[in-house]
Amino acid sequence: MPAPSAPAGSTPLRELFERLLVSATPASRVLLAVWASTPFFVIVLLAHGWALSSDEVRAGLNAGPMWALQALLLACVALNLTLAWRLWPRRGRRERVPRSAMLVCLSIGVGYTALTILSGTFTTCASVILVGVLAIGLLIFPMSTMFVAYLVCTGLIVGHDVGVLLGLWAYAPALGPQAFVSDQPTWWLAAWREYVFYAGYVVLLYLLLLLFSRLDDMHASLIQLSHTDELTGLANRRRFMQAVQAELVRQGRSGQPMCVALLDADHFKRVNDRFGHHAGDEVLRTLGAVMLGSVRTPTDVAARLGGEEFALLLPDTRLEDARRVCERLRSTLAAQRFRAEGQNYRVTVSIGLVESRGQDADAILAAADRQLYQAKTEGRNRVCCMVSMWGGA
Repeated sequence: MPAPSAPAGSTPLRELFERLLVSATPASRVLLAVWASTPFFVIVLLAHGWALSSDEVRAGLNAGPMWALQALLLACVALNLTLAWRLWPRRGRRERVPRSAMLVCLSIGVGYTALTILSGTFTTCASVILVGVLAIGLLIFPMSTMFVAYLVCTGLIVGHDVGVLLGLWAYAPALGPQAFVSDQPTWWLAAWREYVFYAGYVVLLYLLLLLFSRLDDMHASLIQLSHTDELTGLANRRRFMQAVQAELVRQGRSGQPMCVALLDADHFKRVNDRFGHHAGDEVLRTLGAVMLGSVRTPTDVAARLGGEEFALLLPDTRLEDARRVCERLRSTLAAQRFRAEGQNYRVTVSIGLVESRGQDADAILAAADRQLYQAKTEGRNRVCCMVSMWGGA
């Protein structure tokens, strides 16, 4: 199934994310994670490089932990870009890539966790963003993959805190005493904290909004699927009954006529028995297409109730007009030629039609069913109709 197009007014960035999310292949999800995290890590690397080259800033830093962090972030970026290069040709395939997904999750999680630990786990906003990174990961990657990444990141933070309590290392190993003036962070530390928070916040917020937008689209699609017959694309029984009930309420206010028709493919079992279910499905799909071509959309409702039983709801339509619609539908199907196993055959349809004036849904359908039975009894391939009112026919 092709991916739906992006909505009008979408930016190229949004369209890229839409394609990656809608395609929903394992490789594309890894690519999305790499694309979202790499710019952040690259900017941090550049900022730290500048800090280590500035005499003023370097005086407030511990060079050893900072260079170790630089090496770790560089390794994470290199690993992610290498995986992205390998996965790009496979982005459209449905094959699983568990090792690549695990490596990307660990590299992003460990890189951000190290950044959080070295700057002070509980006194910077990085820890908040780290929780958000893990939450977003749950929406992109399998639970098992994120569970491992969560355990590793949590283990690093807990291990660091235990070491701090035991006096083995400093609370914020990358920061020295000169990073603060009168217990307040220097301008460069404050600016760094703001960047880490807002850069992470913007990326997370964008991804969250996009993912929830996709969830809304998926919810709408699920509603559509719950109202649609998979084989024919027509409304299903549930949707048809909802439409009938809604139209009865509207009819009660407007007083306009409403017609309901029940259709049944004649001798359909013979088609299945002789040519197989594939041929039968083709007949049903064709009947559904003929029905859609014979009604007004979206005013009228064409539905498959089950098996070879179909229905039409024709609001604001009198019996004679509805009969013309049904006759056109019947004659179109009767002229249709089917072919299976080297043989040509035709299929006809019997239709029971009623115009309702004040009855409830069950009574309307019962009346239409009686007319359908009459059409079958009289020889099939015909339309039988009546006006149905309270108190009788």
